Amino acid sequence: MTAPPPASGPTPTDPDTAQPLVRADGYAPLRDYAVIGDGRSAALIARDGSVDWLAWPDLDSPTLFAAVLDQARGGGFLLQPDVPCTATRRYLPGTNVLETTFTTVQGTVRLTDALTLADDLSLAPGRELVRRIECLAGSVPMRWSVQPRFEYGTRAPLMTQRAGIPVAVSGPDAVAVCAWNAGNPQCTSDSVTARFHADAGTRALIALAYAHQEPLVLPTRAECEDRLDKTTVAWRQWAEQRTYTGPWREAVLRSALALKLLVFAPSGAVAAAATTSLPEELGGERNWDYRFSWVRDSAFTLDAFLKLGCAPEATSYLLLKKCLAWSEPVVARLLRGRGRGCLLPHGLLTVIRWRL
Repeated sequence: MTAPPPASGPTPTDPDTAQPLVRADGYAPLRDYAVIGDGRSAALIARDGSVDWLAWPDLDSPTLFAAVLDQARGGGFLLQPDVPCTATRRYLPGTNVLETTFTTVQGTVRLTDALTLADDLSLAPGRELVRRIECLAGSVPMRWSVQPRFEYGTRAPLMTQRAGIPVAVSGPDAVAVCAWNAGNPQCTSDSVTARFHADAGTRALIALAYAHQEPLVLPTRAECEDRLDKTTVAWRQWAEQRTYTGPWREAVLRSALALKLLVFAPSGAVAAAATTSLPEELGGERNWDYRFSWVRDSAFTLDAFLKLGCAPEATSYLLLKKCLAWSEPVVARLLRGRGRGCLLPHGLLTVIRWRL
């Protein structure tokens, strides 16, 4: 006798239950974070609309925002109603594009977040975070603040303006804060802030454009809107190509999309995690950086990918492993667990403190 398939239930693409925005000593609960990415980097966004983790230009780069670890010194990108509200969230179906809906007594606002995918057809920033604000009803006062803190908060930004656009610079890194219909940005010595009203039927846009050891590209609003829409389409096309037809398909696809964010597109390496310093135990000493690729962990991910019809991801990783074996046999032995030491430089970062 064949068992009936499991009943369908809520998936991560469905809006969750409306909840108030809560922080303790400035920190959001870890369960309140959602991740977005572009195959090169990843960001963590709290339920209250704050980007509390972002490492640019790559997944294993030093952070631009690290408030998830140190609220006071880590830096972040806050965007939320300037009045009490509740929030529901979901990923747009078949994508890694995050949608947050804020509900207030004055009205309702929808926030769409994405790290846009690379566009080879036009001149684009090296990396880009786009945040679209749409007022669905009423008139909602909004506030936002960008506090860039380069190199885990060790390098103070130099705030300048280019063509009237605020730009934070530190060494070889630069990030432009582009805003349209989102108030009049005010620059301080280390941040960019603004307030505005979102009225029903209107749309605002804020984008961070990043450059590392290259010219900083200042995008237009139309270009940002277009890349956000194309990013949504690209993720859906990837999800539609998955071959899984078993039970809980939507939940399985959501897991596949999450794993896809850990694949570093330029090399095919599969990272063990998108962040650093989450402790093995609270108050413990092992707050390691897990943005590395281990053969064992990668094997589990690739096994899942192959079962879902993700042959290109598996092929890319195997080619990377072969290249390491041919060109760096010692590193390859380390990756297989045969090394007798660690060849990678390591140290203790004390400027960022883990919240206890």
